[in-house]
Amino acid sequence: MPAFMLKKIVLGNFAKGPVDPKMADAIDFMVDRLESLNQGELASRLTLNCQNSYVEPHKIKDLAVTIMDVFDQSALSHEAKEEMYKLYPNARRAHLKTGGNFPYLCRSAEVNLYIQIHLRQFHGTRYAAINSDMVSAEELEVQKSHLVNSAIDQ
Repeated sequence: MPAFMLKKIVLGNFAKGPVDPKMADAIDFMVDRLESLNQGELASRLTLNCQNSYVEPHKIKDLAVTIMDVFDQSALSHEAKEEMYKLYPNARRAHLKTGGNFPYLCRSAEVNLYIQIHLRQFHGTRYAAINSDMVSAEELEVQKSHLVNSAIDQ
């Protein structure tokens, strides 16, 4: 398909109607990024996004999984979300009230908080995201209290 048709397909999934300013900025950013892709890059990304595949749940049953989801409208159908919850019953759930298709852009502080909470369980292990000698004990305590207080506020 020509690039303009592929772009039309992608743009058709973006939120329509009034959205809050942060979500509008996220959509504008993604539209700008979409315009920078050539036909081959866009076709490749759409192919990867639309393939019928998933990680087999039994292969990651011993791994920590966090599923991030929004309560407002997004490209994922309610049925797809429910199926994912069934496939990964032991996964933690990180819910955002709003965020649409791009919560990592328009709700970045909340998304980063959930990522920090997810990664906290690996601190001090070989899977840690940062070497523990790079962080002072005092800084760790400040971060822990900040994460706990932020999680309570959510």
